[in-house]
Amino acid sequence: MFNFPLVMVSLSVASIGAITWQHSVRADLLRPRRRWLQASLLLAAGMLLEGEVLGRHLGWLSLGSGMSNAGITLQLMIIARLSSIRLPDTLWLWVGAYSILDKWVPQPLYATALDALEIPALYLSAGWLYQRAEQRICDNRFSPTALLFLLGALLFIWRDAPDLLRLYQGLPHLPHEHTLAHQLALTVAAAAQVCGSVGFLNIVLQRQNSRLQDAANIDPLTSTGNRRALQYWLRTLEASTERVCVVMLDIDHFKSINDRYGHPAGDLVIQALAGVLNNGVRENDLLIRYGGEEFCLVMPDTGAEAGMAVADRLRQQFSELALLPEQPEQRCSFSAGVYEWQCHQHDFASAQQKADQALYQAKQSGRNRVCRL
Repeated sequence: MFNFPLVMVSLSVASIGAITWQHSVRADLLRPRRRWLQASLLLAAGMLLEGEVLGRHLGWLSLGSGMSNAGITLQLMIIARLSSIRLPDTLWLWVGAYSILDKWVPQPLYATALDALEIPALYLSAGWLYQRAEQRICDNRFSPTALLFLLGALLFIWRDAPDLLRLYQGLPHLPHEHTLAHQLALTVAAAAQVCGSVGFLNIVLQRQNSRLQDAANIDPLTSTGNRRALQYWLRTLEASTERVCVVMLDIDHFKSINDRYGHPAGDLVIQALAGVLNNGVRENDLLIRYGGEEFCLVMPDTGAEAGMAVADRLRQQFSELALLPEQPEQRCSFSAGVYEWQCHQHDFASAQQKADQALYQAKQSGRNRVCRL
């Protein structure tokens, strides 16, 4: 006798996995998409065995449970990896083995309790992982997928709790294939799998978009922003921001460094300066490699005096570094120009021009100094 709801859910899972693969063939992150398809097929095959396709036999049912739970775990490992959580590579095998062996425990009460823990634990983990992934990658405060997995966990607990109570009281086990709790649990499980696959595809595409955006807005040598990133920052500048400190700076005598030590050495100096600047500014400040050895630092809600103090502190840190391993005595410096941009009075181009004029004054005054206009 077939368990038709379980068979239908298993076929849905396999179809959704294939559709997810098909609609993301042109997307990035090929390995996670391939593993997602594998996990979906493993889950579907396990559910078919649990659906009594091969007859009611404890060996087949325990194998089916192991395969389906291993498939769910593999899906969760993929979501975890996409959100920068590294789980053991063999975790899905261990979960599958647990799901097979717990059904062979001699005591019915213990066997039922261990079996009843499987799906709620996996679904609660899925809810947490999807909520985290969609918050971090997709900027979604709320994940419907997480809610469905949470609801599914509660329904499976509702389904299995009476069995545990009966066994604890010494009463025989009653099948729950046709109970309302079982039907609702399978329905929500199917919906969670659908949303989970769509959520996975959305996460992959968002990761791809983030990579493309980084490639367009990040300078490859220094990992700072480029002019495109500056234009995006200006377009998204909050209207409540009234003043921004603009700092233009570049490395002193940089051409002589390239001429004397070569362009690779020049790249090391630029990277070192970018590192000092990145580590010495606030999270909401924006650092731009404006071109060659020239950088632009914009600091919202910061006056010229505070901006000069920051620039001078960074100048001192940079001038103390031994940047070239083969030339430890070689020291480098930068000059900087500071201007306070009143956002509602004139445009950024004018403020940047004023900061450039201050930078010119610093160069004319002997370099390795900070001037303001």
